[in-house]
Amino acid sequence: MSQALINRSSDLLRLQNENYEIEVCGGYLAIHHVPYLNSSKEIKSGLLVMSLTTSGNIVGKPKDHTAYFVGDRPCNINGSFVSSLVNSPQKQRLFADIISDFYLSCHPDGREYTDYYDKVSTYVSIISSPALYLDKEACAQIKKPIVVHEDDSPMVYMDTNASRANVTFLNDLFRPLKIALVGVGGTGSYILDFLSKTPVDEIHLYDLDVFNTHNAFRAPGAASIEELEEQLPKVEYLARRYGKMHKRIIPHKEHITPDNIEVLRKMNYIFLSVDSVSVRKEIGGYLIDKGLSFIDSGLGVNLSENQLSGLVRITSGFPEHYGHIKEAFGGNDANDDVYASNIQIAELNALAAIHAIIKWKKMLGFYHDIISEVNSVYSINDNDILNESVH
Repeated sequence: MSQALINRSSDLLRLQNENYEIEVCGGYLAIHHVPYLNSSKEIKSGLLVMSLTTSGNIVGKPKDHTAYFVGDRPCNINGSFVSSLVNSPQKQRLFADIISDFYLSCHPDGREYTDYYDKVSTYVSIISSPALYLDKEACAQIKKPIVVHEDDSPMVYMDTNASRANVTFLNDLFRPLKIALVGVGGTGSYILDFLSKTPVDEIHLYDLDVFNTHNAFRAPGAASIEELEEQLPKVEYLARRYGKMHKRIIPHKEHITPDNIEVLRKMNYIFLSVDSVSVRKEIGGYLIDKGLSFIDSGLGVNLSENQLSGLVRITSGFPEHYGHIKEAFGGNDANDDVYASNIQIAELNALAAIHAIIKWKKMLGFYHDIISEVNSVYSINDNDILNESVH
């Protein structure tokens, strides 16, 4: 529970002070141990859950009048269903292992709720009134001591985007992961942009270069002239910028070389975004030898007849699926390797990063994956994607 968020919100703090057992979980407000009557006129304990609207670390007004309930259908003193709760059975995974039983809609007098105290107290009054009327002492025994947990989330503020879409439970896939970005130039910086919006445990950045003016034109966001004049290493510039959203971005002002490559063994996934073919082959060979999971991105853009064309490639490698790597990592720096071109365009860097992130999320089980592709090549001029799978 984010106690700091509750402390900054007068309506949540009022609920807590009035002994509502509230908890902030993954963009939801959960109210534990809500007394209610079931159809057999038994007093039971239920869980009331509603999405939480926030702006940074400030709680806003409820976005709507709906909520979820975990338990039996709340009933009146005579065993009939509570008519003022327009409800329907709905199994919806909300967060962690919490799955709703009912979808509730309570809109008293057609008015909007002024704040979360108004919404929670209204819902609890309607749900609990029959049980309280029957036996106040039994209802009081349902209440449990409020336990305040420290917020160990790597995010600076809550992901209420996921809770609005009821997909917060998918964030559990990210939580234990340590990720390495080898190279944070054009494509690598966009990969960081997307990674920083997931609650992975740690994000490690490896790059030795300085963030210069040309980098600003192929990286997400808009660097100020003052930031460019600081001549910060890329990893420090990006860690500072994205540290405003993710608390555990660790910059390493160094390239990955044979002297330090062992650090990658501690990572769950590695993203490779390097221009040098020989470096890519060296690092890729090590990752294969150690049985590590990685995603490599390659961007090759050519100028022909005053127009640009080229390819965007994404190659993944993971245990028992490395046989396709040799061709993707083929060539050398001396050859005319299409992926070693120095033409970098922001939207193509972003596209490579998007495909890399989508592939990574497929590997995690976040996205449904039908073909399990291990190598994808997007052709710019004919807008075609060629996929190679392992089936």
